[in-house]
Amino acid sequence: MIRVTIRFVDGSLQEFTETKSFLLRLAELKEQGYEGKNLVNELITDDWGTPPLFVQIMGSGIDFQIPYS
Repeated sequence: MIRVTIRFVDGSLQEFTETKSFLLRLAELKEQGYEGKNLVNELITDDWGTPPLFVQIMGSGIDFQIPYS
């Protein structure tokens, strides 16, 4: 199980779980050159009410943080 945590600029937090296929999609996007804000928008959504500060992905031996910049 993969846990995704999104910390927003207003101090709020959103957490949800994903399957390992989420990690495969992450790897594909990184191979295509996505990073930072563009990676988060492509991987999760680009429709944010309050923008995130970062996205943290944990589980299956990884602990990875993507800054939203």
